[in-house]
Amino acid sequence: MAALLYYANEYRIWAKRMSSVDVCGPDAEVFAYLDRVDGAELIAASVRKDGAMDAATHTHARGTLFLLTEGLLVVETAGGRHLAPPRGIGWLPPGTRHAVQSFGPTAGYGAFLVPELCRDLPVEPVSLQASPLAILVMQRAVAWPRQQPLGAAEKRLLLVLLDEIRLASRQPLQLPWPRDARLLGITRELLADVSSARRLEQWARWADISPRSLSRKFAQETGMTFAQWRQWARLTQALEWLATGQSVKHVALSLGYDSVSAFIKVFRQVLGTTPAAYFNPRRDALRALPSETAAAGQEAVIG
Repeated sequence: MAALLYYANEYRIWAKRMSSVDVCGPDAEVFAYLDRVDGAELIAASVRKDGAMDAATHTHARGTLFLLTEGLLVVETAGGRHLAPPRGIGWLPPGTRHAVQSFGPTAGYGAFLVPELCRDLPVEPVSLQASPLAILVMQRAVAWPRQQPLGAAEKRLLLVLLDEIRLASRQPLQLPWPRDARLLGITRELLADVSSARRLEQWARWADISPRSLSRKFAQETGMTFAQWRQWARLTQALEWLATGQSVKHVALSLGYDSVSAFIKVFRQVLGTTPAAYFNPRRDALRALPSETAAAGQEAVIG
C-alpha cells in the first residue's frame, strides 16, 4: 500500500506540473542518436513544439516511445493512421517508415530504444495506455547519460519500463488501411470528406464493387466493419479538430452529426469522456488510475 500511495501521489504531482510547464525541444545530441545504436540503451528527451511538425516520411534505427502531455500526434504508416493522444504512449518499432503530423501545440517525452531491447515489444505501431510507473520512468530517463551504456540503477528502471509497455492495454486509436485498391480509394475519399452521407451501397457503386464484397473484404482486411471504420474516421477527425481549438459545436456539425448532443454521446461511448474534457490538461490526472489507486492518492494528498 505504501508503494501504491507513493506512485499515485508522484503521478498527481507530475500531471499538475506538466499541465502548466513549458518543456524544451530535444537537443541536437538526441537527434544524432536516433539512427545510431551506440551510446545508452535508452535515450530520452522532453519536447515541446508550438508549430507543425515536418510530415516527411522517414525511419529511425531505434524503437520510439512517445508520451504526450499536450496536443495530438497522428502517425501514418503503410498499415494505417495511428493516433497518439495526451496521456497515452505511442510505440513505433525500429525501422518503421512513418510520417508524423501534429495538431495544436504539442509537448511530452520521447524515448528511443536500441533494437535488441525491442524484440519482444509489439511488432506494429500501437497506442498504449500509459501507466503511472511508465510515465515516471520516462520522465526520470531524461536525465540519464546518453553517450555511454546505462548504469545498473538505470538498467533496472529500464527493465521496469519495458515490463510496463508489454503489459499495457492497447488503445483502439487507429485506422487500418485495406489492401484492396478499391477499398483504399473509398477510405481516402471518406477521410477527405468525413461528413459524407453516402451509404455502403453508394460507395460500392462508386468503387465498382458489389456491396456484399465490399462488406466482406473490408472486415477481412481492416478487422472492422465498414460502419465501424467510418465512425472511427469521424472520431479521429474530431480529435484533430478539437486539438487545434475548434469548438465542440463546430466539430459536431462539420462531421455531419444532426446535433451536438448526438456527437457528444458517441464520443463519450467510444472514448470514455466528453469532447470538451478530452484535451483539458488540468482535468484530474487520477482519472487515469484504477479507482482504488485514485482513492489512495487522494488519501495521501489529503492526509
